[in-house]
Amino acid sequence: MTVDDFISAFRAGTLDVAKPFLWSAEEIVSYLNEAVQEACERARLIEDRSTPAVCAIGLVPGQSTYDLHASVFEVKRLALRGHPLTETSVEALDDQQPGWEVRSGAPRCFIFEQASGALPARVRLVPTPMQAESLSLTVYRGALTPLNADRGSDKPGIHERYHPRLLDWMLHRAYLKQDAETFNPTKAAQSLTLFEQAFGERPDANVQRKHRDLAPPIVRSNW
Repeated sequence: MTVDDFISAFRAGTLDVAKPFLWSAEEIVSYLNEAVQEACERARLIEDRSTPAVCAIGLVPGQSTYDLHASVFEVKRLALRGHPLTETSVEALDDQQPGWEVRSGAPRCFIFEQASGALPARVRLVPTPMQAESLSLTVYRGALTPLNADRGSDKPGIHERYHPRLLDWMLHRAYLKQDAETFNPTKAAQSLTLFEQAFGERPDANVQRKHRDLAPPIVRSNW
């Protein structure tokens, strides 16, 4: 489905077919962009290991922390010279590797830091790298660029078979619009239920963080 297809399907589903419209094309496409992101995060629809801007990081000697591409919400695999690094946490390192923050050398593990405030998601390498080389990532991400109402032939970057179910999120958001002619919490809830049946519930960030904190113990070594 193209952007124009989504707008037409949305208007048909809401009977919003006569001007003045209850929802502008820009509003509809904003709901579509939200739907794509929600679907990607809930069902991990886009696994990327090949997009250079997303899946490669150039290491800088003496720099331990690196920003991830804005589309990335989870790191599946991170490798250096073909060898995967172990994901860990500050708590595990403090417990098992005292002094880890001041160590330098070939990175052996990493900490994933979720986006917070204005800061993007980041990875922190341990030990701090001392060579200029390239890090390879496999990530789960959302769309690289948002869809726009002015580009009606563009399509969401997920498989076509998921496109019809994106309309459920769009309707959920549309029926929450605070206006006497649009606000319908019952229809909003029904549409959300259909969306969750297709893509699952939204992951809880705190649960994800606690799961990472329980990562397998790191074998002690003499760095």
